[in-house]
Amino acid sequence: MEDNFTIGIIGGAGKMGRLFKSFFEKRGFPVVISDKKTGLRYEELLEVSKVIILSLPMEIFPEVVETIAPRIKEDHWIMDICSLKLEPAKVMKRNLKRGELLATHPLFGPFERDLRGKIVALYPLRGRNFHNWLRKILTEEGLKVVKIPPKKHDEIMGLVQVLNHFWLLLLGKVLHDSKLPLKEVISLSTPSFLGQLQILKRLALQDEKLYARIQLENPFGNKFRKLLCQNCQKLARKLSQRDNFSYETFYEAFNVAQRIAKEVESLIPAEIKD
Repeated sequence: MEDNFTIGIIGGAGKMGRLFKSFFEKRGFPVVISDKKTGLRYEELLEVSKVIILSLPMEIFPEVVETIAPRIKEDHWIMDICSLKLEPAKVMKRNLKRGELLATHPLFGPFERDLRGKIVALYPLRGRNFHNWLRKILTEEGLKVVKIPPKKHDEIMGLVQVLNHFWLLLLGKVLHDSKLPLKEVISLSTPSFLGQLQILKRLALQDEKLYARIQLENPFGNKFRKLLCQNCQKLARKLSQRDNFSYETFYEAFNVAQRIAKEVESLIPAEIKD
């Protein structure tokens, strides 16, 4: 470990900031933080830190980046951990003219007890040393690293995050509007449906503002919401006819889904499938 390899986390008192503080401290790195009511001032943190982690909500991200830009040095390594990558990457490249830049997205929340097997998306925006260093640390701790450009990342997140969260919102709304007692629904749930309810219950711990930003600010989100609704309306309309064509429609849709399911089965490791 070279001298002055301190990790500085701007937004370090937030949930993800605290998670990364604990992560790096367990690896033996000194960590300092800056936040609204605690920690160092920006200039103090930048002076003593090699690695700068921007753990910030998107609504203040550009302002903070502009504020710290004049004090960034050539030997600084700077990364964000925003859920979207295209816009934060543009902000950092536009304002931070020195130092290495890394676009980063941890695909997990702050309440995970074990990070082994969890995924982190990385993409070097400037320089390679930071990317190689962080990739090594993450993989040594058992995390999986995926290198992906910001635009492609956001497009995939339009499906993985936006559509997934949208479906959970719909599921919760349908359960509410059905007027069926949840206790009775759960008592008669199949293992498959219980699995979906297990995912739904994680919403109880989530930040509605973060989920709103993911839903509304991803430039590809509307594409996948429309695709879901178009398929839903088309399939529901044909199935409601309750004739031979309804069965043909169902078999066709089922066969498509089954082909995708078989491909998914071949791609997802057994430990995740279980």
